[in-house]
Amino acid sequence: MRPRFDIPRIVALLFTLLSISLAPALAQEEQPASPTPRVQPPATITLQGDGFTVGQYFGPLAQGQVGLLELTGADITSAYALLRNREYDFHPLGEHWYALIVADIDAQPRAYPLAIIVQRADGQVLTLDSQMTIESAGYIRQSFSVPADRAYLTEPEIERYEFARLYNYTAPQTPTPLWDEGLFQLPMSSDYTSGFGQFRILNQNSITRHTGWDQRAPVGTPVMAIASGTVAFAGQLDIRGNYILIDHGWGVYSGYAHFSQINVAQGQTITRGQLLGLSGNTGRSNGPHLHWEISVQGEWVDGDAFIHMWLPTAP
Repeated sequence: MRPRFDIPRIVALLFTLLSISLAPALAQEEQPASPTPRVQPPATITLQGDGFTVGQYFGPLAQGQVGLLELTGADITSAYALLRNREYDFHPLGEHWYALIVADIDAQPRAYPLAIIVQRADGQVLTLDSQMTIESAGYIRQSFSVPADRAYLTEPEIERYEFARLYNYTAPQTPTPLWDEGLFQLPMSSDYTSGFGQFRILNQNSITRHTGWDQRAPVGTPVMAIASGTVAFAGQLDIRGNYILIDHGWGVYSGYAHFSQINVAQGQTITRGQLLGLSGNTGRSNGPHLHWEISVQGEWVDGDAFIHMWLPTAP
């Protein structure tokens, strides 16, 4: 007597096993269905100008941190903040205007003049003078060994060229924020292995600054977009290896380095939590990991501090 096979049950079992095996991969592709909006905090300081008000959502900023300014008033056509001889444009959003200002990573810790310049529809230009304090972030020095076959990547000229190239990508300011109500999140769940702003001594020779955060990531670990945006660059760089840069609007960009595999293309629209590619060990790297970084108005900032900020979202 031949054994009887319950074909429907076997098919169902195979489907179940296949679903279980694919579940981790599918989970990596899931998008946040309904992001939880962050609650807008009260302004730390409120400044009153001639017919306009400025809310300052920060106190003293450490080197590398970002501050948010909110401008309200009638008949405003343009405005900018002036800090350390650098102009930071205000962007209109609903009935308010917003600007992101940067405490430069190399700024000397002290108080600095902060001016708000407002242009009105009647041609009148108004100025409100204030000040802000930049504090030391206490950046440390760290020795970093680059493998012999990549030691040429410690040449300062190679780094200068790459920074200049990236500045060309990060200087443009998309006039509207592209992030959703969930704002920003980490690109993966793993420990930090190296922090932003560190002075790195490469092979006991050249010194550089660490522009981002490193996370533990074996080769092939999925890397997710920290926020919605548009891919500004996806390709190979000398130091960052296989690299992805995303434009999030208002001059905010996030970069992800050392990929073993890139899954997106330049110009592609990205959602928060979308799979960008797989981590690797390409470029100036001494082992598999993820390096991610954030640029605001063309300046590298402390990404971990930035992703925890409250920011307004487009209606």
